[in-house]
Amino acid sequence: MNNRIHALVLGITAAMLGACGGGGSSDDGTGTSSQSTEQASTNDKSSTRSIARPLTDSISELAHASCDQGEHLTGNRSYRVEMPSRVDGAAIVFQVFEPAQFDCQTEHPLILQGHGFSGSRSTDAGDDPLAPIAPLVSAGFTVISIDQRGHGESGGSIRVMDPDFEGEDLVQIVDWAESHLDYLKYRDDNLLLGGIGGSYGGGFQYLLYNVDPDQRMDAMVPHITWHDLTYSLNPGNVTKNYWLAFLSLVGDTGTGGSMDPYLRSTLVNGIVEHGVPDPALDFFHYHSPSYFWDNERGLELFDAGNTQEYLLAPITGRIPVTSDGRYVIKTPQSNPYPVDVLMFQGMRDSLFPFNDAWENYKVLKAAGGDVRLLTYPFSHHYLAPNAGLVQETLANLGFYLEALPELPDAGLNTLASCGDISANQAAVAWFNDKLLDRGDADNVITTGNQICYTLTPGDAVSTPEVTVGGARFPVAFDLAGNAIEVTAFTGVSGLLPTIVPLTTLEEDGLIAGIPTATLNVGSPLSSLDEQCLDESDPIFSTGTCDAILFAGVGVIKGGVGLPELIDEQVHPIRGFGEHAFEMVGVAERLNAGDQLVLLLYGQHPTFTGAFSRDLAATAVSVGGEVALPLLTPDGQQAL
Repeated sequence: MNNRIHALVLGITAAMLGACGGGGSSDDGTGTSSQSTEQASTNDKSSTRSIARPLTDSISELAHASCDQGEHLTGNRSYRVEMPSRVDGAAIVFQVFEPAQFDCQTEHPLILQGHGFSGSRSTDAGDDPLAPIAPLVSAGFTVISIDQRGHGESGGSIRVMDPDFEGEDLVQIVDWAESHLDYLKYRDDNLLLGGIGGSYGGGFQYLLYNVDPDQRMDAMVPHITWHDLTYSLNPGNVTKNYWLAFLSLVGDTGTGGSMDPYLRSTLVNGIVEHGVPDPALDFFHYHSPSYFWDNERGLELFDAGNTQEYLLAPITGRIPVTSDGRYVIKTPQSNPYPVDVLMFQGMRDSLFPFNDAWENYKVLKAAGGDVRLLTYPFSHHYLAPNAGLVQETLANLGFYLEALPELPDAGLNTLASCGDISANQAAVAWFNDKLLDRGDADNVITTGNQICYTLTPGDAVSTPEVTVGGARFPVAFDLAGNAIEVTAFTGVSGLLPTIVPLTTLEEDGLIAGIPTATLNVGSPLSSLDEQCLDESDPIFSTGTCDAILFAGVGVIKGGVGLPELIDEQVHPIRGFGEHAFEMVGVAERLNAGDQLVLLLYGQHPTFTGAFSRDLAATAVSVGGEVALPLLTPDGQQAL
C-alpha cells in the first residue's frame, strides 16, 4: 500500500509541475513541431477580417486552411506561427490547432490556451484540464496555444502579464487570427472568442479581456489564478516567502533567465528585506485584474515614452519608476462588460486561494455575464510543503488508491472535478453552449448557478452564494465566567499554535465560505502599547512592536485530539492595533461533536522566514471575534 501511495503522490506532483509550468509538449523535444514543415508567408489575406491596427509580417509552418479558397481543409492539423511583436519586435510564437473537421457553413470559434508560469505552449493535442485541446478541436473549435512573452520560443522578458507588453502581444495574436483564418465564427460581426488555461494561463484571459480595445472575449475558463498579486504574494503586508522563492527559481530555470530584472529583484528582495516596497506593489497591482476594476492603489497613467524619466540601478537595470516616484503605467482602466466565465479554484491553494476567485466572480457577475464558480482538490498546494497535504492524503486513502490505476492516463483529470462535475467536460460543454449555441451547459454543470465547494476529493456541496462571515464567536478564554484576552506567541516561539476554542457543533453541518475576523493585537502589558519605536535595527526591528501572527480556523474531530488546520489556510496579522479582515476561504464537512477553534501561529511554511523578529514582542495579547460561515449539511442555509 505504501508503494502505491508513493507512486500516486509522485504522479500527481509530476502532473502538477507540468500544469503550473505549462506542460508544453513537442514530438521531438525541441519545442518545435516535428511534422513536415511547409514554410509559408502569411501576409496574404482573402476575405478575412480587416484590422485597423498594423500587423507585422508572420511566418507559418504550414499554409493556412481556407474556406474561401477551398484549400487545406482536411482538418486536425497543427502548426507553428511566429511574428515580431508590435511593441518591441520580440518574437511571438504560437501553435494553431485546426478543428478536427472543417464546416465552412457553421464555421469555428477560436479558443486561446495559455500555459503556466515558466512553461511553454502545447504542440500536441492532449486532454489536460488546463489544456484540453483534443476535446476542443474534436468539438469543432480552433485552438491557439501561446508561448507567452519570455516563455518557450517567444522573445522578450517576463513581466507577469504586463498590460503594456504581454497585453499588447495577446491583442496582436487575436488580430492575426482574424486577419489570416477565414473560417473563424462571428456573431453580430464580432469574433466568437474563448480562453482556457490555469495559473499564469488563467491570468492571460483576464488581461486580454481587460485590454482588448475590441472587447472580443466571449467566454472564459480560468483555473487557479489571481485577482490581485499584491494579495496573492503579500497579504497583510507579509511576504509569502515560500512562493517568492519558488517563483523566482522556477521562473528563471524554466525560461533560461528570461525574467525581467525588476521582477527578479523584487521577488528576491521581498524575502531578504522582509517586505515589498510600494513601487513593486504597484507593479504587481498593475498586472492584476484588480487594477482594471478597482485600482485600489490609485495608480495614475504616465507614459515616459522614449524620455530618460526612468531611474536606473546598476544591479536591477531599468526600474519603472520616474524621478519623482511615479510608477510608469500606460494602459487605462476598463469597465467590465458581460462575459461568460466558468472559473475553477483550489480550496487548498496557498498561492492563489479561493478569495482570489471570489473577487473576480463578484465583478464579472455584476457585469452581467453567466459566471460560475467551482472548486476542486487540484491546486498549487501540491508544489508546497504542508502538513495539510499529508493529512488530506491519509484521510482520503480510499479515493487516491481507487484513482491510482487511472493516473497514468487521466493525469490531472483525477483531481480536476467538483464532485461529479469534470472540469474537462464542463469546459467543452461551456464553450459549446456559449460559442456554438449547442447543448445545455447545465446538463454537465449540475450545480447550476450555485457555488460548488469541494470538501474532500470526491465529496462536494453546492451553496446559493458565498457566505462571508457568519456566526460570531469571541476570541477569549473564559475562566469562571470572566473572559480574558488570549496570549499568543510570535516568531520561533509560535511554532506550535495557540488554540482558542470557538464552538462545538451540536449537529452535522459544514463550514464553507470566507470567515472574517476583527482582532485587537497588543502587548500583554497594555502600558507598553504606546512605547513602540518608529525605527530600529533593520534585522530584528527590536522595540517596533512588529508582531506577526498567522490566523486560521481549525477543527478537532469529535472534540478529542489535536486540531487540524482546515485546508491549511492562514491569514497574516502584522503589528499592534485592531485588524478587521477576511480570512482565507475554507470548506469542510463537520459532524456533531466537532470543535472549531482559532489557531494563532507565530510562523507558517507558506510564509517561511517571514515572522516577527522583534524580541520585545515574542508574546502578544489577542482579543476580538471571529465569524464563521456555518451551513447545513446540504449547504442551502445557515446552520
